[in-house]
Amino acid sequence: MNPPNPPLAPIHPSVANRLDPAFVKVYNSHFAHIPPSVDHHEARFRFSEQHSTTAAPASGVGGIGETPAPGWSKYLGQTDGQVDVRVYVPPGEESGSRKVWPVHFNFHGGGLKPLPCVRLMLIRWFPGWVAGDLETDARICHHICANVPCCVIDINYRLVPEFPFPIGIMDALSAVSFIVKNPETFMVDTTRMTLGGTDTGGTIALVLNHMLRDAGKGDWVKGVVVGTPAITDIKKFATAEESPYQSMREFEYAPFCNWANLKWLEALKSQSVANLPRDRNRDSQLDMAWCNDLVSAPNHAGLAPLTWIGVAECDPLRDEAELYAEKLRESGNKVITKRYKGVPHTFMHMDKVLPQGQEYVQDMISHIRECLCPPS
Repeated sequence: MNPPNPPLAPIHPSVANRLDPAFVKVYNSHFAHIPPSVDHHEARFRFSEQHSTTAAPASGVGGIGETPAPGWSKYLGQTDGQVDVRVYVPPGEESGSRKVWPVHFNFHGGGLKPLPCVRLMLIRWFPGWVAGDLETDARICHHICANVPCCVIDINYRLVPEFPFPIGIMDALSAVSFIVKNPETFMVDTTRMTLGGTDTGGTIALVLNHMLRDAGKGDWVKGVVVGTPAITDIKKFATAEESPYQSMREFEYAPFCNWANLKWLEALKSQSVANLPRDRNRDSQLDMAWCNDLVSAPNHAGLAPLTWIGVAECDPLRDEAELYAEKLRESGNKVITKRYKGVPHTFMHMDKVLPQGQEYVQDMISHIRECLCPPS
């Protein structure tokens, strides 16, 4: 009998003992033998399939529809500048009638791809600046809408490197602003909204919390509920050892999200801006400002009544998210953080097979319900 083929993307020895054995089993069964690819277009196409066996089935909702919304076109020169939004309506409406619901805005994260590396074969997690679409968080959106009496609106922002950073943030802001100005079209009460997402979708939600406050809409945001957000500008550090965050050094070779992935992402973000004409490049640099490093935001006070941040213990981004949470607390905001033991960056998409994923989904639902439908 021939021995089994070795995995194409084995878990690195430096983190193997830190991971929950249940996760290791799932990883070796579903991800370790994915053939390598270096094309990010293919990765975008493959992401939803890759998690179809580890994510819990979508819950029942009352209805789903899609419509375009204006995207950001400040210096892009695009003719339409539209992005798609998907609206999930909760169950409980009578046939032929529409209720007005509170609304949760979701911003998707990224996807997975295998990356060949000189030292070992790594599975690369594509953060949401580079990959992801309306299917990425579809199951999570279903779970929220089926368990919280609210509409869920998922924003399909545009991606780098085809479009310049911070396109994802500004598309999200533009789409949310459009919906806020047209609540009767979407049958939502935009004075009761929450923002959320995972990965860079979580980053977008946190940034919009600042931006909506500055635009005078802060009172409408009742909560921000995010998981594993990226907070820090990684281009400031040449190596993981130079990072001030212990988690970045300890989990340099973590599965899915690791130092090499993050540096590669930063290169694509820089490339997307470098391709702009000089005057638009300057505008982009100004628009980025603190969006690349949320700890350096000019004002952390007066944000949503509740910010909830879930982090993965075995994620290099763990400590920077917890530092940002502490920054919010110091500025007088109510913040709750939770660290999920023994799992890496993308664990919430494994709620069918991992108890930590199930717990994350239930925690997220609980906090969104608390923010949008507080006890009378």
